[in-house]
Amino acid sequence: MDTSDEDLISAYLGGDEPAFAELTRRHLSGVYSFIARFIGNAEEADDITQETFLKAWKSLKKYDRQTSKFKTWLLRIARNSAIDFLRKKKHVPFSQFDTEDGANVLTETVPDTEELPDALLIKLEGAKEVRKTLEQLPPKAREVLLLYYTNDLTFEDIGEMLGEPTNTVKSRHRRALQSLRKLVAPQST
Repeated sequence: MDTSDEDLISAYLGGDEPAFAELTRRHLSGVYSFIARFIGNAEEADDITQETFLKAWKSLKKYDRQTSKFKTWLLRIARNSAIDFLRKKKHVPFSQFDTEDGANVLTETVPDTEELPDALLIKLEGAKEVRKTLEQLPPKAREVLLLYYTNDLTFEDIGEMLGEPTNTVKSRHRRALQSLRKLVAPQST
């Protein structure tokens, strides 16, 4: 039976050095994949992934299993590290309609008239095409799709990670799929 993340954390904090190596091994691929897709640059993702695990290692004593899952906590660190990288690299506007409190006045009120199948991502052929198409989405839309589909987080986990209500995350997911459908539609003829 696999040891839980929380048990590994307790073991590490109790002096078992290999326990953190196991946590890193367990989550390295998911963190790297999220960062690489989020920033659209696999070369830079190595450094940001390393920085993420270094920050997690330094802050491990502050991790509270009562407030979030370790995976969610770690991906929040990864997201913040990736955003810091993007801010240093250049200014990235997430949306011209975003308000100070993080709401999006225009898109929060757009009704969804179509059923959105999860199979939308499968229509694209090959990982390169998926990555290229995802890079065309606004960063916040891309972020929700990556967290939901590649990191298997629930809408509740994503909301906790982003500090947003679950319904906001669901709305952003729906809008991201709509945008993705528009990008994919010309290719599927």
